[in-house]
Amino acid sequence: MMKRSMKILLLMALYLQLCTAAVLAQVAILCYHEVDRPNDVFAVTSVLLDKHLAYLKSQNYHFVSLDEYLAYTKGEIQLPEKSVMITFDDGYESFYTKTFPLLKKYNVPGMLAIVTSWTDGEGKPLDVQKLATWEQLQTMEQSGLVTVVTHSHALHKQQAIDPQGDRNGVAGSHLYLNDCYETDEEYRTRIDNDMSETQRIFQEHLGHPSKAMVWPYGIYTKESVDSAIAHGMEATFLLDGGTNPPEDKSRLYAKRMIISSDMNVEKLGKLMTTNHDEWNSKPLRMAQVDIDNIYRKSPQDFQRNIQNTIDLLLENNINLVALQAFSDTDGDGNVDEVYFHNTVVPVAADIFNSVSNKLLQQGLTVVAWIPGLSYRSLAATDGSNLVQSKSELGWYQRLSPFDRENEEKLKALYYDLARYTTSDGILFQDDMYLNEGEDVSPAGKAAYEKAFGTPFPVGPMNAGQKESWKKLKTQRLTELSMSLADSYRRLHPNAVIMRDIYDAPLTDPESTEWFAQDYADFLKNYDYTVVMAYPYMNEADDPDSFLREVAASVKAFGGTDKTIVKVQSYDWKRERWLDGKTFRHQLMLLEKEGIRNLGYYPNCFYEWPMHKQEQ
Repeated sequence: MMKRSMKILLLMALYLQLCTAAVLAQVAILCYHEVDRPNDVFAVTSVLLDKHLAYLKSQNYHFVSLDEYLAYTKGEIQLPEKSVMITFDDGYESFYTKTFPLLKKYNVPGMLAIVTSWTDGEGKPLDVQKLATWEQLQTMEQSGLVTVVTHSHALHKQQAIDPQGDRNGVAGSHLYLNDCYETDEEYRTRIDNDMSETQRIFQEHLGHPSKAMVWPYGIYTKESVDSAIAHGMEATFLLDGGTNPPEDKSRLYAKRMIISSDMNVEKLGKLMTTNHDEWNSKPLRMAQVDIDNIYRKSPQDFQRNIQNTIDLLLENNINLVALQAFSDTDGDGNVDEVYFHNTVVPVAADIFNSVSNKLLQQGLTVVAWIPGLSYRSLAATDGSNLVQSKSELGWYQRLSPFDRENEEKLKALYYDLARYTTSDGILFQDDMYLNEGEDVSPAGKAAYEKAFGTPFPVGPMNAGQKESWKKLKTQRLTELSMSLADSYRRLHPNAVIMRDIYDAPLTDPESTEWFAQDYADFLKNYDYTVVMAYPYMNEADDPDSFLREVAASVKAFGGTDKTIVKVQSYDWKRERWLDGKTFRHQLMLLEKEGIRNLGYYPNCFYEWPMHKQEQ
């Protein structure tokens, strides 16, 4: 739980650019667990909890009940700007003996989420403390201060989600059982049955259904949220950090900030008085990691390589990992296989979760780095569904973005990525581009004719035609990427979406024709744009000047918060790693030039110990 919470705190930073300072209320929801349990990072003392409530009272915070919160998100009432909701998870007896008296002392409403199977004496883990009884829950509800809601019937556990036995919270994962993955129907039935049973037990013991669902570990899918709503719950609560504006999304995906044992009053004051979504936010430090370099058929060697990678990432203060979800062992960027179970393209090995889960457990945020178009296994025998060119083809062999059959196959692939892997979002590979001679495939020509009402030009295009065609291609690549993102978000609606962009569209306006990429368009559509600022690949005469130009362009476009500038750690032209001094100099230069979020590629733990000090 502790490692996952570290990742949750980082997610505050990932959503920072989406939040603006508000005059209207932004309800902060605090998540507590046990009280007076020694050596538990999420257990506060009753003395500290008393101080928290006293502080919030002294600062004139309005304490929000669940009913008020529901009305607020529906636009039925307004709340003061300083509003806070107090929630506790798991249903420990200490809530009755320690917390409830404090709620009465300060006349503060609280929400308690219980696991109904545990409360009924079934399946409670050995490390879970004594729980409140149904009689105690009834007494607290009758006081009018406490609202009891469900933490699921029996979803507060982790089970295997892949053939290697990697485990994750069962509410947000298709499980791997009896040598196969759950089908969508089996997953939905399992979640539906749990929601139905917890509501039955609530009605039996408390005389009413639960009004809300609090997801164990903060892990969920859109389908699980839909199931909770279908079973009579009005809201569901997460652990993604940040505050909640008055909108429907705040009811369906209520963000909470987890409280740890070291949250003294001073830290609580900082949490409550700063822009909440900036609290604990850090500049992003991204490493792009090749599973190709980690995977070995020997389980012992594979696990050792994962651990060595984690050690390097942590030593380098990395907080975001773009993890390769495809196999490209020859390094040409054209994909034949992927590293996750799916129904569309061949699988090299079903091991993405083995790496991703371990990174997530270390508190790192993980996005699946995956191509948008370069899938050779999906090419038609005659090549008719591939990108074609009037002149020289680009360096990737790509599916035509205009071919609608291609789009349907890719949407299925991205949906499989969502249901069979664990990650916080996706990074689109740099294969989503079209040069000035592309795409003259049958689908590309048909798109041109449909858009402009005229046949595709046989000879050279005039200036107007070039401009119109460039805009259509740029728009289509964005539309396709968002269609694939939407397919992924069918299960993970709050996923972070990133896309690679070449440096030229930032620094040279004419280059949009060479790539069909537009930086302003990227900033508008993606949570983050990842700029490939590779001075040696571009054979820049002066690498420092090259990086300064990229930094100046990022700032000129107002893209500082939503852009990650990624530098190369390997010189592919000269086939050598950059020395640590040069590498650190480039990162420091970008930081000095005002670049907030930085990244690098590639990451290689056994050849390039960049974390070591210079001799």
